[in-house]
Amino acid sequence: MLRNQLAKHLGLDLETLRFYEKENLISRPKRKDNGYREYSEKHLVELKFIRHCRSLGIGLKETKTLKDIQDQSVDCSQAKEIIDRNINLIEIKMKELRSLRAQLISLSKSCQTKREAKDCEIVKSLNSAANGNSCACHSIKVKGRKKSSPV
Repeated sequence: MLRNQLAKHLGLDLETLRFYEKENLISRPKRKDNGYREYSEKHLVELKFIRHCRSLGIGLKETKTLKDIQDQSVDCSQAKEIIDRNINLIEIKMKELRSLRAQLISLSKSCQTKREAKDCEIVKSLNSAANGNSCACHSIKVKGRKKSSPV
C-alpha cells in the first residue's frame, strides 16, 4: 500500500505519517522500483499501536519506548512506569480542572444577567484581574474564609 493509501485508510494526515517515519516510530518501508514507499500490514499495526497509545494520552517518546520494548525479553516494569506516570499526570490535570471549574462557577455567579453588558460583573472582574487587582474567580482560602488574590 502506498503512503497516501495508508494515511487515508487510517484517517491520518500525510504529514503525521511522514513525521512518524522521520522519528523512527514506524519501521522503514521498502521501496518499489519506481522509488515509492510500500507499506505493509506491519506498518498498519505499528500505526494502530501509536494511535492507541496517543488516544490514552501517552506521549510520542513514551510510545516509542513502549513500541521498542514489545519484542524484548525484559520485565514489564518500564511499561508500568510509563503508564503509572501518565496516571499521575491525569490526576494532576483533574485537580487543575476541578480548580478551573470552581473559578468559572465563581465568575458565573458574579453575573446578574439583568444588567447591561457594559456593567457585567464577569467583564469587570476579568478587567480587574488584567489590571493586577482581585477578581471574582481567583480567590484562596485563608483560615476558613475566602480572600481574593490577584492573578
